[in-house]
Parts: sequence; C-alpha cells; structure tokens
Amino acid sequence: MVYISSFTYCDSIQTEMTPHGPRNQIVNPLQVLAPIAVPGNYSFAIACNIAGFDAKQENCVRIQFTAPNGQVLNDTGDIKFQLPVEQLKLDKLGVMQFNLDMRNLVLSEVGLYSTRVVVNGEQIGEYKIQVIVGDR
Repeated sequence: MVYISSFTYCDSIQTEMTPHGPRNQIVNPLQVLAPIAVPGNYSFAIACNIAGFDAKQENCVRIQFTAPNGQVLNDTGDIKFQLPVEQLKLDKLGVMQFNLDMRNLVLSEVGLYSTRVVVNGEQIGEYKIQVIVGDR
C-alpha cells in the first residue's frame, strides 16, 4: 500500500554533504504562507516522502499545488521513476523523497491552498495551508 510517510511546507531545503553522502535539511517549517502583499509572489518549498510503492515496477507521481478557487498554480506533471537494481537490494520498502522548490509563485488571494499527491493515478494525500498577509 502506497502512503505518505512525511509532508512539510518550509522556507527551503538545503543539501548538506556528509561522510555518508548528501543529507537534506528542512529549513524553517511553515504553518502558514505569509507574503507581505496579496496578490504577490512568494517562495517556499515542500518535502514529501512517499513509501510503500512497488519498487520492482515503474511508478508515477504527480504533485499539484492549488489555490482556494481550484486553480492549479504548480503541477509537476507525471514523474515516472523506478529504483535501480542496486537500490532494491538495500531498500525493499520502496521509498522516495520529493523536494519541490516553489520560487516566486503568484498567490492571488488569501485563503486555504492545498497540495494533492497522486501516485499511479490515485490521490493518496492532500495537505492544506492557509495564506495570510504577513508583517512587513
């Protein structure tokens, strides 16, 4: 069964090089998106970890960020992937992390925005976040 094991809205995601390889670090998790003006441009990131997919076959993920009126503001389109054979030996669970960097996205109204996660044609999660006018 495919499921989302973690999902975070944040300011950014930095890649830190360690002796064991690259490691992602979430910077400033967000409870709201707060641009200084609405409508206006705003930058943020999303970290989404998906687990439980069949690692032996090709899988397809699509992530959409939508406005309160239903308008799709960012759509990854279909991202098709299959784990390499070497990875299957190490990781039999079928886990993949997606880091999305949303730069200068136009937020045209205050309200409740959402991110939908679709795997192999089935929506497996929806995460909402409020957009408010922030302090200057």
